Amino acid sequence: MVAANNKYALTCQYDGTLYKGFQSQINEHTIQEKIENSLYKINNGKINIEYAGRTDSGVHATHQVIAFEIKWNHSKLKLENAINAYLPNDILVNNIKKVPPSFHPRKDAISRTYEYHISQAKVKNVFTRNYEYHYPYKLNLFKIKRAIKILEGRHDFKNFCKSENIIDNCIRDLYSVSVHRENEILIFKFKGSSFLRHQIRFMIGYILQIGRNKLDINELKSLLDGKNKVKSIIKHNVSPRGLCLTLVEYYGFSF
Repeated sequence: MVAANNKYALTCQYDGTLYKGFQSQINEHTIQEKIENSLYKINNGKINIEYAGRTDSGVHATHQVIAFEIKWNHSKLKLENAINAYLPNDILVNNIKKVPPSFHPRKDAISRTYEYHISQAKVKNVFTRNYEYHYPYKLNLFKIKRAIKILEGRHDFKNFCKSENIIDNCIRDLYSVSVHRENEILIFKFKGSSFLRHQIRFMIGYILQIGRNKLDINELKSLLDGKNKVKSIIKHNVSPRGLCLTLVEYYGFSF
């Protein structure tokens, strides 16, 4: 019996160190390219995937969401295992679900959560350098916690992305921002409706300057107005390697 064309969704985790981001690019290694190549081998034909977010070069994920349509007459678990069999060791899919044809992992998402890890150790750790940003300077954590609360809510975040990436509508809802320390690691967590390209990295860079008493919290408030543009903010972007997509949420079901 020939299987019907069904739509499946999976979560995807990957180490982004060796890739030029998630989205396919000509003559570049990307996560999307590797997953679609795996599906091609299973399907004997091209399958285009949909995804929840376009992570940049060097950014990681423990909970990216992808979806695609395929004719498959075996179990969901066998499909999941077949995809993984053709993926490199730094990419893995799991938690496969059959979803309605109308499901779209980006358009239907109600929130996305990212974490950013900062090492405050005096010496960089060569074994974890791809998963945290080494920043050994003394920080005022009290000021940092005050600053991140200012970021919460609905704001125009155009001052927190590169000028060439500014779109018509830069207003985003940032539901919660938190920071806590685990030994020598500061872990920031951002949960929002969606994020502009490089937005989290620019916010982290600016917050760190506040933590070093180099910038004032009131300046942060004015930047969220959207009418004030400070070109110097661009220099406060931080490394992508401390950033990880950790959760994408939907109405009606979860992985």
